[in-house]
Amino acid sequence: MSAALTRRAALSGAVASVAIVGAAAATTMPVTTGCPAFAWLMRAYDAAEQRFHAQDRDLEIRDPAKFEAEVELMIAASQRADEAVPTTWREYAELFEHMVDDGDSALSELNANRLRAHTRRLAKMEG
Repeated sequence: MSAALTRRAALSGAVASVAIVGAAAATTMPVTTGCPAFAWLMRAYDAAEQRFHAQDRDLEIRDPAKFEAEVELMIAASQRADEAVPTTWREYAELFEHMVDDGDSALSELNANRLRAHTRRLAKMEG
């Protein structure tokens, strides 16, 4: 099995497991209106991820430069989404799901700090 295929399979497996957990968390959140900017950043990352997965399976071997460019586009979109500011608990759950979707299901220290700050802010907004 090629390294590209193995990496893609590992990423897909992590995405599926985190999506199930995140979907369960999101369904328990009260329905409130969110922020259009937040939704735009999350959808932009989703589009970049879909674009990456739509590439030919042998792209990494056939055209390493294009493969790396696609990876960089996806990473840049992911980093912009990491900086999204949730305005509702539903958005918070979506951001959490996004942040742990890195193949290892581990948060960076920066993203953990961001989530703590968002938790405090959202809890304070509730009163």
